[in-house]
Amino acid sequence: MHQNHKHLLDSQKSTSTKESFSRDTVLIGIFGALWGLMEITLGLTIKGLRIPMGGAFLTAISCVIFLTGRYFLDHRGSIFLMGAVAATIKIFSVGTVIAGPFMAILIEASIAEILISMLGINRFSYISTSITLSLYTIVHPFIAQGLIFGDDIYNIYLETFRKISILLNINITYLVWIVIFYAILHIILGLMAGWLAYSLSIKVGEEISENSISIGK
Repeated sequence: MHQNHKHLLDSQKSTSTKESFSRDTVLIGIFGALWGLMEITLGLTIKGLRIPMGGAFLTAISCVIFLTGRYFLDHRGSIFLMGAVAATIKIFSVGTVIAGPFMAILIEASIAEILISMLGINRFSYISTSITLSLYTIVHPFIAQGLIFGDDIYNIYLETFRKISILLNINITYLVWIVIFYAILHIILGLMAGWLAYSLSIKVGEEISENSISIGK
């Protein structure tokens, strides 16, 4: 499978530098726009319906979009650029600049960019990236609130968990197990997203190769 990716990229490198740059720019724009539009449309729906794990579902779909795009872009930084396009669309979606969503998308894109650059283009890297970003959705609110409100917010959370355990007469250990179960659900979702992204990329790559051969004949 990985050889198919290499073959696809080798065939792409036969084009001129100018054509390759134009093609990459178009792909970054397309996949970045898809990412941003998905965040706007589906994001508003999930937020309005208050769907559990809504952030994780959005991240999973985002991974499928930008990882599929990255499969066809043979240079580092492309995921971050797609994220920049998506973030720009997102912040102006309601007619005003919103720093939170902008930074969240750029952070996700940066994490994915680092992991893919380190691990390469393969099913393992796609799954690892999707799982990492899925788990990141759990801690992102705490990180963001910590930056805004300072370290005191974490003490408030700990005190809240303690009071909940006392109110419900539940040992705090059980709350820890609930958190672990919640994290496992995110891992499963990330695994599915990474697997789908790589499988979809291969399928599209094979279709492009077959069509190229047919045109050549």
